[in-house]
Amino acid sequence: MSSRTAAGLAASALLVSLTACGTGSTSDDTAVVKVGAILSMSGIYSTLGPPQKKAMTMGVEALNRTGFTVAGTKRTLEITYADDKSDAATTGVTALRELVQAKKMPVIAYGLGSDTYVPQLQRKPVPMINILDSTYPSILRLSPHLFLTRGDSPKYVPGCLHYAKNRLGTRSISVITAKGEPYGAGLTQLVRRSAQTEGVRIAAESEFPLGSTDYSNAINTAVAAKPDAIYLSSVTAVILPVLKQLRQSGYTGPVIHSSGVNPDQAEAILGARFDSIMKDNHDCAGTLPTTSANPPAKAFADAYQARWKEYPQDLTMWAYDFPFIVAEAMTKAGTTTDPEKIEKALARIPVPAGTVSGWLPGDGGVLFTDRNARTASEVTTWCTGKRTLGSVMTFDTKDGAIVDATFPKDPCA
Repeated sequence: MSSRTAAGLAASALLVSLTACGTGSTSDDTAVVKVGAILSMSGIYSTLGPPQKKAMTMGVEALNRTGFTVAGTKRTLEITYADDKSDAATTGVTALRELVQAKKMPVIAYGLGSDTYVPQLQRKPVPMINILDSTYPSILRLSPHLFLTRGDSPKYVPGCLHYAKNRLGTRSISVITAKGEPYGAGLTQLVRRSAQTEGVRIAAESEFPLGSTDYSNAINTAVAAKPDAIYLSSVTAVILPVLKQLRQSGYTGPVIHSSGVNPDQAEAILGARFDSIMKDNHDCAGTLPTTSANPPAKAFADAYQARWKEYPQDLTMWAYDFPFIVAEAMTKAGTTTDPEKIEKALARIPVPAGTVSGWLPGDGGVLFTDRNARTASEVTTWCTGKRTLGSVMTFDTKDGAIVDATFPKDPCA
């Protein structure tokens, strides 16, 4: 049997398993392990929390079909969810106290607000696994109890400038940043650095206050510099309204960002003309399950779309894999209740079986290197007329330089 056939059969088996999630049952004598998740289910970051929860639900169901064994006892996993309402500093901190102090959760998954959780972690240490936040400087510097399940922004922003220069012919770029938004501020710093490395001139930089609805001043400054391309620094829900006004201003050139916009979000936020507004848009972030060459990731994408009727983001893969990471760590630690032992085990676990993200293992095959798990990065382009995304470059980054770059042929085929 060829390796391609074997991979195809493995993906088919995974797709059957994913599609069947929720139809199995576990025995009455199986012990249930409870962990927590703090997600942005509402508020400005609500484009992130709901798909994370949907993917986690699928991951839990897939894990629980067979369960996992800790210290000789068969276990299943249950996640208790909390909505931080896109306000980690107040609602999120309250949720963390409830989950850790009152409900004794030994592991917490979360999306945003790392800095706000540090004082609580100092008082009551517990491993917190981040499935989203690639803000620069890295969240991992804030606390030894934080783990990150994605390559952070220094791993993918260099790809934006490399692709812009070598494939789009960009020699100058303007940058528009959401003022007061940490992710956007970090992206802008990295764009400056990567532009210098690639020999791309920063034509102009401008800002708009987070929460504003009129971006004309920032747009006028960026466009007046006559750049070859414009980079928008922030998350999906913030940059798409800027993009709309940018196109309305008459700018028709390339737009680059690192927000992980998917077609469903583009239509919902931009309206009926989203296809034309998204023309010549290029996104640099983690690999998407729909464009991934990894068969388990593609099988997951098919199952996610079939179940939820929406396009899966990159973060959905990492969210799906969270239950398997927890199970692997608890199995290795020999406990489901001791946060300290589970945290130490997290640093030593291999890439768990059943995961779909296409992890790039570190030395010795471990999932986390310096508490950071990584997947490949990707540049996608908008396929006008087809109203979808195509992969134009996948890559890794080493010491700020692009390595292992591949350029798929006919990405919008």
